[in-house]
Amino acid sequence: MIVQLIVIALSVWLAVNLVHALWIGVRRRRWERRIRRSDDGVASDAAAFTCGTGRDAVLLVHGFADTAAVFSGMAGALAAHDLTCRVMRLPGAGEPLPVAARQTLDGWLAAIREEAVTLRRSHRRVWLAGHSMGGALALLAQLNDPALADGLVLFAPLFDVSPARSPLVHPRIWFRIAQVLLPLSRTFESCFPVNVLTADGAAIAYQRDRFIPSATYRGLFDLTDRLRGRAAELRVPIFAVLVPGDRVVNTDAAHAWLADCHPPQMHSESLEACGHAIPLEHQLLPDLCRRIAGFMQEE
Repeated sequence: MIVQLIVIALSVWLAVNLVHALWIGVRRRRWERRIRRSDDGVASDAAAFTCGTGRDAVLLVHGFADTAAVFSGMAGALAAHDLTCRVMRLPGAGEPLPVAARQTLDGWLAAIREEAVTLRRSHRRVWLAGHSMGGALALLAQLNDPALADGLVLFAPLFDVSPARSPLVHPRIWFRIAQVLLPLSRTFESCFPVNVLTADGAAIAYQRDRFIPSATYRGLFDLTDRLRGRAAELRVPIFAVLVPGDRVVNTDAAHAWLADCHPPQMHSESLEACGHAIPLEHQLLPDLCRRIAGFMQEE
């Protein structure tokens, strides 16, 4: 009897795995047919770009499931203050799933370093600026190479995932459970509703990645682990913009990390009535970018 129950349980588990993997596969193929890609396989609106011709440069790094397009408005607003803005695309972002699934945290960090070093050759000063996971990546890249940049700008940086949408257990635990229960599914569909990205729930005008490989989630959690306990190492000025009640990243964790660091200069502010995707809150950008540029020029 026990053997029969075990066989039945294993059969149900395998069937659920197969159904889930097939369901995700069908949905991904349908989604993929709607994506326009350039000859190199990158989504047509996801490519890196540069604007501005200032002597000081800012390297902008996007976050999880995002692309360079998130900074299309902010880059121009910063460039208007005599800055060169380079908006990079993280490896795997906006690319077909097999490419995205091969990416690692170290690969992302190497790409950021390469972009920053290139900017350093032709600009007086270089700042790293990142949104969400991109903010955490920029910060870790700087901690790993203290001479990489002259300062940091962080928009709703990721130090931990918000528990708002996972009240029972931490999102990391859900990910581990999913890996155990659904080993045949190496891809998960992003379920971020629009209203957690912008304050007014406006539709996103560019293509975000929707089907995320397990490798990306592993990189995300590895990133938060590597930042833990390293606040005291930061040696460059930092401008941080946080969102109270952020439903994507844990703002309390960001406050705690920033409270433990003592850079030569720090400015931290909270934006009320703002969604997680600060670069998409276009009505806030002119004044916010003016404050950021002013902070950079004071250094």
